[in-house]
Amino acid sequence: MLTTGNPVLVPPDNTVELLDSALAGAEANDRDDLIRRLTAARRAVTTTDRPGPRLAALQGAVLEVGRAVESLRADLRYRRGALADPGRAARLRAELDRARARSDAQRARSRDWSPALTDGFAGIVSDAEFALRSGARAVVTETERALESRDPRRNADEIAADLRRRLVAQAEQTHADARAAVRDVAARLTTHLDLPAPLPVPDLPLLPPATLVGALAEPEPSTVGRPPVPARLLTVVMPSYGGVMMTFVVPRFLGVHLPLWVLLTGALVGALALGGAALTGERKRSLDRRRGEARTAARVVVDEFQLVLGKQVRDAVRGASTELRRNTLAALARRDEKTAGQLDAARRAVDGLGRVRADLKDIDDDLATLRALRGRARSLAGSLAS
Repeated sequence: MLTTGNPVLVPPDNTVELLDSALAGAEANDRDDLIRRLTAARRAVTTTDRPGPRLAALQGAVLEVGRAVESLRADLRYRRGALADPGRAARLRAELDRARARSDAQRARSRDWSPALTDGFAGIVSDAEFALRSGARAVVTETERALESRDPRRNADEIAADLRRRLVAQAEQTHADARAAVRDVAARLTTHLDLPAPLPVPDLPLLPPATLVGALAEPEPSTVGRPPVPARLLTVVMPSYGGVMMTFVVPRFLGVHLPLWVLLTGALVGALALGGAALTGERKRSLDRRRGEARTAARVVVDEFQLVLGKQVRDAVRGASTELRRNTLAALARRDEKTAGQLDAARRAVDGLGRVRADLKDIDDDLATLRALRGRARSLAGSLAS
């Protein structure tokens, strides 16, 4: 419509009255661009007092009115053509059917997204714990294999550094797998709910792997099962003593008389042979004991690593599940609001089919009013030019 509900007080000037009529039409048709231009032209006309600039302002205002009238006429003719289109009713009803079907499909998808979210994050925790245990077992196996060729007493720092380096790599892999799994759950939810934009992926607030592994305490060395020093000395001394005694006792038992130097030489050889064998065996037992203690210490560190990292992953995944649920609810609310608006617009358009004749008559009246305004603008332009 080309009239507003509020009366406009204007000076008794034909140009200002013409501008107000055109401005009312622009406001009724929501043409912000025309409103700005016509308002600027009216301001120029009402604030200019000198004859020359005032005439230029009046002429510019008349030109603006003419352009605004032509633009509004084009809009109204396009609107009239759309309303008079014989296929418009079928298209509007089809659009309403599509909007209803879209709304029903979205409601159906929204019924089971919460169990899918819960199952997805339960799978993340289960997979992370399984991968963590498998990786920890592999770390222990690699450490034990490395101990077979090293002496824990000489290579203690190197063995510990290798173990922690493997644990850092395992933690990095666990973090990467968990974050990828969260992204996958968010992507599956986006696809399942047919959301217009991907869901924001929550981050997992996990402690950096190097910090986590560095905080693991070294186990205290165990003394259980380790014989005291005198006992270890006896395991070497007693075989040597036995070798000496056998050298002197056996010839006498057999009744063989040997020179003293032969007995002494035999005793020395027997002591060295049996003592050396005992010493070699004791060294081997000590090395095996140290390797066993190193394996036990590695398992203790790895067990603590599993406990700490497993709890961090579970806590982080629980927080991510809550955040993703909140993001999903917000996205569904926005989508449902948009869908409801589209459905309401489609319903209003179909309901408006019964008012087509009245709307066409209003447009024809507006076109007639615009023709009258165009005639007045041309007449005023001619009087200003003369």
